Amino acid sequence: MRTYLHRRQPARERREREERGRRRRRLRMGLSGAVEWWDEWQLRILVLGSLFVQYMLFFSSMMRRCALPSWLRLFIWLAYLGGDALAIYALATLFNRHKQQQERLAAGLEVLWAPVLLIHLGGQHMMTAYSIEDNELWMRNTVTAVSQVVVALYVFCKSWSGSGSGSGGEKRLLQAAILLFVVGIFRSIQKPLALRNASISNMVDAFSRSTRKDQRITFCWKMLCGCTWDWYFGTNKTREEAEEKDIPLEEFVQEAIKNLPELASDQKQAEILDKSSLNVNFYRSLVDISPPYSSRIKNLHLSMCLDYKNANKMSINNLNQMFVYLYTKLFFITGMDVCCLRLCLPFLTLASAILFSTNHKYKDYNQTDVKATSILFWCTALLDFLSVFLGTLFVVAPLADNVPQYNLLSFCARKKRPTILMKLATLVWCKDYVNMHCYTQQALRSSLLQVTELIHGYIRDGWKGYIHDDASYRRFNSRRGQWALRNRRHLRWSLNMSFDRSILIWHIATDLCFHHQSATPLGQACAVRSRVISNYMAYLLFLRPEMLMPGSRIGTFTVACEDVELLLGGEHELDDETALAQGILSWAQARQPPLLDDANMVGSLVPMACKLAKALMELREVERWEVIQGVWVEMLCYSASRCRGYLHAKNMGEGMEPLSHVWFLLSIMGMETFADRFQKPEPSEGQDDGEGKAPENKINIFV
Repeated sequence: MRTYLHRRQPARERREREERGRRRRRLRMGLSGAVEWWDEWQLRILVLGSLFVQYMLFFSSMMRRCALPSWLRLFIWLAYLGGDALAIYALATLFNRHKQQQERLAAGLEVLWAPVLLIHLGGQHMMTAYSIEDNELWMRNTVTAVSQVVVALYVFCKSWSGSGSGSGGEKRLLQAAILLFVVGIFRSIQKPLALRNASISNMVDAFSRSTRKDQRITFCWKMLCGCTWDWYFGTNKTREEAEEKDIPLEEFVQEAIKNLPELASDQKQAEILDKSSLNVNFYRSLVDISPPYSSRIKNLHLSMCLDYKNANKMSINNLNQMFVYLYTKLFFITGMDVCCLRLCLPFLTLASAILFSTNHKYKDYNQTDVKATSILFWCTALLDFLSVFLGTLFVVAPLADNVPQYNLLSFCARKKRPTILMKLATLVWCKDYVNMHCYTQQALRSSLLQVTELIHGYIRDGWKGYIHDDASYRRFNSRRGQWALRNRRHLRWSLNMSFDRSILIWHIATDLCFHHQSATPLGQACAVRSRVISNYMAYLLFLRPEMLMPGSRIGTFTVACEDVELLLGGEHELDDETALAQGILSWAQARQPPLLDDANMVGSLVPMACKLAKALMELREVERWEVIQGVWVEMLCYSASRCRGYLHAKNMGEGMEPLSHVWFLLSIMGMETFADRFQKPEPSEGQDDGEGKAPENKINIFV
């Protein structure tokens, strides 16, 4: 028996070795088969994938101005980056195949995909740039476009000269390819030109007095790049004359208040503003160039005739126009090339698809390539027509008028009792990122109009009842709650600190007053408006600190949240905002906060907010919310006037920022902007230039 088992063992091992050998051979055959399949289908997958990405970009561009969640914007960004990369990789693959497959007939159809890839490389009319920084990369896009056009032409010419037979079917394919190359070359070159035209550096040069060379731009350049500076912004000579005729601030203020108009009875007539000068001043402020005071008086008087509804409409339309100019080709293609681009090019693409479909001599070609080419041609033609007809609707459709909301108490509650999404984010160590970006809410659609009403009334009241000279003009533009607290000096301590800390203190105090048990703010429109602005300012501090104020610290928000957790400890269960606010109020009533008046002590934010809320609750309810609303309106205007125009342009890529809306209203109604504050000369005290001072008080400026 033992001898029998000993003889069976080598046989068993031999069978196992043979089985392992067969498995290895099957694996090698499977891998080689997969490699062969990929070699055959690689170019088809790349080209059809590029087409799919272009459709994705097209439909994404229709939604990008809306309030989209962060994860969806991430996919749009990846599609924007991947669109060019996929088209370039497909062209490189086609170039490599040309070397290996010069004798294959299938290459005759594959080379027809080269001009289609050039069309894809040109991108979509409604999404030229995803962010403002993309416009500054126009030179790199130019090099990429030229190189890819050269590669596509080289591959097509070499392949066609080697495989073309001159038959009727081949002539149809050649005609279709030529039509597509015309469209592809135009589209691929037009994109970097559009990026250059919308770059901040080019806009600054356009407003510079040294850019007289713009008057010598050739006709061909104007036709290609759709250069409309002279039509839209006026000639350089006109701009230079406006600069030379600029008036001082004192004269501007006196001229503005001399004949300050009332609201026009006919708002339709009041809507007819001097659009050219309005846009010039708007675009100047956008690139942080201060418009001359002489050109702002007319706009001020005309805008003062508008009621808040028409002012809101005008602001949204102008911001929408700015978005179209910076991030799409739709503004870029105005002028000489409208008929060519909007009408001729889509019909050329359609003609090439018809030429290919009416040719029936495809027996010698790979039928899979024939089907792929047909799908590619017809889908590309459809996409071009959709871009033409829906592009007009894209320009007319206004930006989303949402007001983002973020609340500190909600942030604290989610940290204590996380949602399912927060628990999943904890597993991949991105809990803080998800808590920051995935829980931004939106106020009611009417909220922006209500904010516009407050801002519009605040500026009108300032011109009529406060501003009387240049000093009062500057004081009015530097207020961030002082006017609302002019009769309540015991609350001014809440403003005598850094702006970000003051924002947080008033944000927490507003929530404490809103959720106070003895109050009924839900029926008060003033309370709702105040909380909308409060939550929006918290959103700016937490997610857009660079727009709130230069030097704003996002860590202040986190410190305040930690203060809430430390003060309450385990005494209160953090269920929601209301329970948390009532818990803070109960803690403040039971204990006297230490070091309450020391605004610089770490951990004093919440105690100071409790002190402010307690003082506000001593006022009558209507009076309390009028004070809170007044402070928030002043803070919002102060933040908008201190934000760079470049940041407004940058954040337009994600839709309309309400702060940009306020900034535009301030600009057209004659208020001070960031550019005015740092480029206009400060008025000397008593109009004194320093003469008559004692020699010992002179400053030595010589080395």
